[in-house]
Amino acid sequence: MERVLVISSELISINKVRVFLKDVYNDFSLNMISFNHVFLGLSEAVNNAILHGNKLNPEKKVIIKTILLGNQMHIDVEDDGDGFCDTILFDPTLPENIKCENGRGIFIIHHLADEVSFKENGRKLHIIFTIPE
Repeated sequence: MERVLVISSELISINKVRVFLKDVYNDFSLNMISFNHVFLGLSEAVNNAILHGNKLNPEKKVIIKTILLGNQMHIDVEDDGDGFCDTILFDPTLPENIKCENGRGIFIIHHLADEVSFKENGRKLHIIFTIPE
C-alpha cells in the first residue's frame, strides 16, 4: 500500500515527515527498532530536496511516497527543482572535502539504505530500506 505526503519547502516541514513516517510504522505494525535509522535517511533526502532542489521556496513542494513490499520500504522523495548530476557528488570523507559544508546528506543516505537511485535528472531519489521483522 502506498502512502503519500506533500509538504512545502520549509525546514519546519521535517516535523510533518516524522509524524508521517511514524504513522506508516504504526499502521503496518513495523518493528520500531529501525525507525530512527529510516527517519535519518529520509530526513536527509527531504532536507536536500528543500534546500538544494527547491531552494527553500515555500511555493515549491516535496512529495514523499512510501510503499511497503514485504519487509522492504521503498521511499521516493521528489522536488520541483531543476535536478542535478549525481555523478559529480564527492566523497565527504576525503581530506580535501572534510571541511566542506555540503555533501554529507547523500553520503549518509547511501550508508543507511540498502539501495539508492536517482531518477528524473536527480529530482527524484528512490531509497530502499529493509525493515527487520
